[in-house]
Amino acid sequence: MTTPDVRRQPTRRDVLVREIHKAGWASGPYLLRSRAVREGLGAAAAAWGSRFVEPHREQWRENVRLATGRTPSDADVDAAVRSWMRTFTESFVMPSWSPERAVSSVTTDPEGERALREAMATRGAVLALPHLGSWDHAGAWACATGMPVSTVAEQLGEQEFAAFKRFREKLGMRVYSHRDPTVLDQLSRDVRDGYLVCLVADRVFDNKGVPVVWPDGDAGRPALAPVGPALLARRTGAHLAGVSARYTRDGIHLAFSDPVAHRTGVEGLKAMAQDLVTFFAAEVALNPVDWHVFVPFFPPPDEVRP
Repeated sequence: MTTPDVRRQPTRRDVLVREIHKAGWASGPYLLRSRAVREGLGAAAAAWGSRFVEPHREQWRENVRLATGRTPSDADVDAAVRSWMRTFTESFVMPSWSPERAVSSVTTDPEGERALREAMATRGAVLALPHLGSWDHAGAWACATGMPVSTVAEQLGEQEFAAFKRFREKLGMRVYSHRDPTVLDQLSRDVRDGYLVCLVADRVFDNKGVPVVWPDGDAGRPALAPVGPALLARRTGAHLAGVSARYTRDGIHLAFSDPVAHRTGVEGLKAMAQDLVTFFAAEVALNPVDWHVFVPFFPPPDEVRP
């Protein structure tokens, strides 16, 4: 939750993605009204997406192998690319969705949703998400059902961040840059003001995280986890849980972890982060093709210090 010492500059690929998003957000709501156009653009997008992520297909396969202990087939890799493209192309039309459209296409774990809403009515809540399915759709659902979302996004560059900030604001979210040194204070204020703070938290940047063990079907794999969700929840007294947004045929399904108990001290933060990672690992193992991690995920074991 602090300003990184080294800022990753946007690559040519980042800029290309931004320009495609700009064009999609401008034309998508109109072009995609026709079923024939949707199907034609969907096929073109799938072909483009396969080329776009081709250099990263084997990295995704290795990530899943390490995360689950199972090696994905070629069909699994193809399905993962389609899942990523679904997230990509749905973002073109999501800002034009009605609240009813955002809500009707979501199913939830009833007990988890009940606990979340009870917390929002009292002490506030912080949710931690993996890169699984569509977290933007999850955020749109939350905003449309009376839980305005506050979140943090990686800032690659000024134009890239501004474009994605506008996109999420259209869905009803409040968005901060991960470079903002005051972001923890602002999120703390948002919890107290009735915002649901949602943080994608299965990856770390610049090795800034706490050591955890990722359950992988064997003895577990050393990993690093962001401390932000646990730190924020403990600082504000908020309810803390993990949530995943797996794809269904017509939308997403939200599954919630058990509430994460608050613990004191540095070891307490590690334990809270471990609870979230244990939930993430189970959700990824359940449906790995929706885990959109095409870049190296696990650090070398000798870089994880207990």
